[in-house]
Amino acid sequence: MQSPELITIQKYAAKKRLSIHNVVKKTMNGELQTVVKEENGKEVTYIVITPSVQNNPAEASNQNTEETIEIDYKKEYEALHKEYLILKTKYEKLLKQHS
Repeated sequence: MQSPELITIQKYAAKKRLSIHNVVKKTMNGELQTVVKEENGKEVTYIVITPSVQNNPAEASNQNTEETIEIDYKKEYEALHKEYLILKTKYEKLLKQHS
């Protein structure tokens, strides 16, 4: 088992593409484990990253579902365009009736 890794809030935010504000909120809510260390007379907050956090299973399963679903965009576009044309003709008929 790997030992936990420490990373600053700023680096975590950049790595996960989150705002620093959101990362701080997550630490305050207890969603992220933190460790406060004193460096050069200042308290620095580090986020504890364990291997389970690094390899987030929710993100991995989300990527797998995206890979397995194949969409025929041309077919979908044609179906939507057909629906659009039907609605457009109905709308034009309604406009003619009320005019």
